[in-house]
Amino acid sequence: MKKINLNELYDLMYEHLDPNGWWPGRSDWHVIWSTILIQNTNWKNVDKALATLYQATNFWPENILNLSDNKLEKAIASAGFFTRKAATLKRLATYFQKYEFDLDRCRQLSKEQLRPELLSIKGIGPETADVILMYGIQKGEFVVDTYARRLFDCLACPLPSSYQKAKELVEANVDHFTLRNYQNFHAMIVMFNQKYKLPKEFKTTFLNNYQLIITK
Repeated sequence: MKKINLNELYDLMYEHLDPNGWWPGRSDWHVIWSTILIQNTNWKNVDKALATLYQATNFWPENILNLSDNKLEKAIASAGFFTRKAATLKRLATYFQKYEFDLDRCRQLSKEQLRPELLSIKGIGPETADVILMYGIQKGEFVVDTYARRLFDCLACPLPSSYQKAKELVEANVDHFTLRNYQNFHAMIVMFNQKYKLPKEFKTTFLNNYQLIITK
C-alpha cells in the first residue's frame, strides 16, 4: 500500500480524469442559481428548472426579485421542493442586491467576509456556500460533500464528522492550491464517484493501492 498526500492524490486523479468545464453553466448567475436548485435532486430535473428560470428571468437577480412567488415556484417546479427553493433564491438575490448585483465587487472582498454572510442566509448551508464561492465568486474552497467523504473513506483517511473541521483539515494539507486546483479537485472527486460508484467498485480503480495520509 503506497502512502500519498493530497497533492499527490490530485496529480494521480488529474492523470486519469478531465475535470475541465465540469460544472455546467452559461454564466456566473447560472452557476449560482443551480447550487440552490440541485439540492436534493438530480441534474436532469435541474436542467429543466434552469431552462424555465432563464426564460422567466434571464438569470438576472433583479428579475428574480421582481417575479411573483407563484411564478418563480412554477418556473423551478421540476427541481422539487420549489416553495422552499424559490424563497432561498429570493433571499440570495436580496443578498447580492447590497452589492448592486455586481459579482466583480464581491470578488474584491475576502472569502472570510463573504462566507459567513452567505451562511447567514436561510436555506444555504456550508456545502452550498462553498460551491457558490468557488464557482460563482471564484474563491478557492474545499467542498466537503458526500462524494469527498466516500473517497477519503476508501483511501483509509476518513474526514471528521464536522463539516468545518473536515474543510479546515483538507485546506491545511494542500500545498499551493489555486482556485483552479480547488475547482478541478472537486470536479474529479465527483467524477470518480460517479464513474466507479464508490465504495462498491473502488478496488477496480487506479487508486486502489494507495492510502491517503493527512496531518491531523
